[in-house]
Amino acid sequence: MNERYLEVLNKLRPIDDTFMRMIFKDYQCVELLMKIIFGEQFSLKRFETQEDHKQVVSRSVELDIVVYTYEGAVIGIEVEKSKDNASPLRARYHASVLDCDLSYPGEKWSHFPEMYVIFICEEDVLKTKRLVSHIERYIDKQEQFKDKLHIIYLNASMQDETALGKLMHDMLCSNPNDMYYEVLRKRVSYFKKQEGGKRTMCEALEELITEAKNEGRKEGEDIGEKRGEIKKLMKILLKKFPNKNFEWIKDCSQTQLEKIDDYILLNISYNDFYKLIHS
Repeated sequence: MNERYLEVLNKLRPIDDTFMRMIFKDYQCVELLMKIIFGEQFSLKRFETQEDHKQVVSRSVELDIVVYTYEGAVIGIEVEKSKDNASPLRARYHASVLDCDLSYPGEKWSHFPEMYVIFICEEDVLKTKRLVSHIERYIDKQEQFKDKLHIIYLNASMQDETALGKLMHDMLCSNPNDMYYEVLRKRVSYFKKQEGGKRTMCEALEELITEAKNEGRKEGEDIGEKRGEIKKLMKILLKKFPNKNFEWIKDCSQTQLEKIDDYILLNISYNDFYKLIHS
C-alpha cells in the first residue's frame, strides 16, 4: 500500500469528504446519525450515498446522503468543511432539486413528502454560536408556513455533553479511540487499522487523485482551446478594424465569443460592433 496515502488516511476525519463517503455507506452509521438528530421521529427505510441529481439545463447536485423513511420523509444530508459551500442558498437549491426529481406530472400537492435538508458543518456557518439551528418559514413572523420544508444546520465547532454534541465531536476525530459512539469507532477503525479497510481507502484516494488530474488536464485543454479561439478572432478583427485595441476580448464569456464569431462579417462600425457584443 502507498505510504503517502496511509499518512493521509491517518489524518482523515468523518467530516472529510472522501472518508465520509466510505463511513456512511454503512446502515448502522446512517441510522445512528438519524437517531441522534431526530430521535424516534423517523425510522430508516433506505438510503443512498453520493446520490446524483443531474439537471439538463441547470446546476446538478450530488448529495452526500439521502435518507428515505418509512414515514415518507426525504432527508438530504450534506457534510461540509467549507463555510463557502454551506450557504443558505445552497440549502434552498438542494431542496428544490429534490422536489423536482421526486415529483411527477399530475401528482397532488398534498402528496409531496416532508422534506429535510441538513448541513453538518465544521464551522459556525450561520454565526449563531449554537450547536443546532432549525430554519422554518413563517407567515408574517407568526404562524408557520406549512410547506413541509425543514432546513437544519449542525455546527461541529460547538460541542457539549449532549448526544448531538458528542456526535459532532466524533465527526472531527481522526483517532477512533477518542470517539464516543461505538458504531462510528468500529467503522473508522476498520478503514484505519485493518488491512482490508486500509486497502479500500488507498484505492479510493488513488481514484480521487486520478480523477482530479484528469479534470485538471481537461480544464487545461479547454483553456488552451479558448486562447486559440481568442487569438484567431483578434487577428481577424485587427484586419477589420485597424488600430483598435482588442484586449477586452480576453475577458469575454463564451457567449460573447460566439457573438463575435457570428457578427464578425457584418458591415458595421467598431462602436456598433462593440455594443452588439456586449448587449
